[in-house]
Amino acid sequence: MDTGTGKTITAIHHYLKYSNGEKLLIFAPPAKKKEGGWDRDIKFICDTYGISINYEVISYGILARTSIPSEKYFVIFDEAHYIKNPTSKRGKQGNIIAQSATHFSLLTATPMANGWEDSVNYFIMFGFAKNKTQFNKEHAIFQNITMGNITFPKIVGWRDEEQLQEWYKSFTVSISKDEALDLPPLVFETVSFEPSKEYKKLKKDRVLNDEAYDTMPKLMHGLRYYTNQKDKLDWADMFFEGSNRNIVIFYQYKAEFEELKKLCEKHNKRIYAVNGNKSSLPDKSEWGELNNSVTLIQYQAGSSGIELQYCTEVVFYTPTYSYQDYTQALGRAYRNGQTNKVTVYKFTTKGTIEEAVWQALNNKKDFDEKLYQQTKLGG
Repeated sequence: MDTGTGKTITAIHHYLKYSNGEKLLIFAPPAKKKEGGWDRDIKFICDTYGISINYEVISYGILARTSIPSEKYFVIFDEAHYIKNPTSKRGKQGNIIAQSATHFSLLTATPMANGWEDSVNYFIMFGFAKNKTQFNKEHAIFQNITMGNITFPKIVGWRDEEQLQEWYKSFTVSISKDEALDLPPLVFETVSFEPSKEYKKLKKDRVLNDEAYDTMPKLMHGLRYYTNQKDKLDWADMFFEGSNRNIVIFYQYKAEFEELKKLCEKHNKRIYAVNGNKSSLPDKSEWGELNNSVTLIQYQAGSSGIELQYCTEVVFYTPTYSYQDYTQALGRAYRNGQTNKVTVYKFTTKGTIEEAVWQALNNKKDFDEKLYQQTKLGG
């Protein structure tokens, strides 16, 4: 189901329909567990129907070392793409816990951001594959790719896609935001900048401030950061000054957070943040009276699993490489419960790596080194 379409309420009713009163286990991203969305929705259901539900919300951070309960249980994996990798400790333990449950449900708005490669653990969990090796051997088409002095096999296609689609449809239900919700308008605005002197120098010399950007990943990160920090901050400065609305900004780098935080303090904004060091969000009871706030979200820490319907202005300060993270971030404010028009500002620095990243995201793809090298920017 799309972001913001009410997956938690739907899943709780699924539990009520199919369970026999066994304990409900819910695995959720750390930020969502702390934010308390599941607790609120379960309380709402219990108060509405006059019932009680024995449940526990568990962070994905400890899934890999979570033992199988001794008593019967029903399990829900919220943001199930967290367990899509069948060879990770988290993915393996998620599969074990699912198989030992009376029932299990997987909830996600982005089940296969990278295509069938992301579906393997789902097929294993529903009994259509034994493991990743067997699945890839039977269905993946490999081609040897050379990068530098290293040659390695890469999946370039899939066999029997009609069969895969049939299997996939047998255990999935898909509901779009348009089908589920009557939401206000969502408006996109591109905010364009010219590349900075630092960006041009780094791209030309691969050296900046006496630091060598001597590997492709390091160079790409450097280019991404130095596109044009000054003009982006100037725009944010002007935007903060002219608005008392609630704004959410998705950023990538710690230095961006520090500079944006200074701007918020300059304009006496109420500051909330979700990143690797902290998680502070307003209580839902405060949303109705909240204004003049800025919520700073680092993609990996808070692009999924949290609710930001109090925000009506969304700023993508730095585009993420991950289509999954982008889609999840987009659905934090524009979701069930949003009653106001939402405006999304996409920062794009012309003729830079940012244009290539946005092109990949618009094509529903992740951006990576290979895509960069194929563009005229990285060729």
